[in-house]
Amino acid sequence: MSAQRVPKHKNQKIKYKGLKIPKQWIIIGVLVLIISFFINIWPIIFLSMFCVINSIILSIDRYVSAPIDFEFSTFAAILMTQAYSLKWGIAVAILTKLAAIVYNKKFAIDHLFMMGGYVIAALMANMLPGSILVVGLIATLVVNLYVVFVSKFITMLSNYEIFMYGFTNILFNVILFVGFGDFIFKLMQFL
Repeated sequence: MSAQRVPKHKNQKIKYKGLKIPKQWIIIGVLVLIISFFINIWPIIFLSMFCVINSIILSIDRYVSAPIDFEFSTFAAILMTQAYSLKWGIAVAILTKLAAIVYNKKFAIDHLFMMGGYVIAALMANMLPGSILVVGLIATLVVNLYVVFVSKFITMLSNYEIFMYGFTNILFNVILFVGFGDFIFKLMQFL
């Protein structure tokens, strides 16, 4: 008869390692909780989330040099304006683009004009009545008309680039507003 061999790992006991959360995250969490008793912290949280999401989406510019314009700024500006106020909409319009510039370490003069377009979206969301979907689609079209004018006469892009930037931006924003706009808006109002 042969002796059974017992693998070493079966004889060893698994030691429990407690959940270790770095102190700075605990301090930040406690500070956010304390601050939330004095001010509405949700607009700041959504502003931060929109900046991070937009930066991640626009990181495609690092790797792909193609005339595509997937951005989260128009969507965020309209939602923040209608959920909280015009000042939050303008803040997210500017800060989402600034965060993407810093994250991607890439600045071009047309980024300033793009911020202007997102501010226009926030202004339209403040003025236009209607659902998020209707306001979002109208604002997306107006912002893209503004970008066509800027691209044609100021930044001197080719017709092909203007068409591709506009087409991809409108398509992406339609997907965002149709698929997620109402849900995220209701979530923002609820919190």
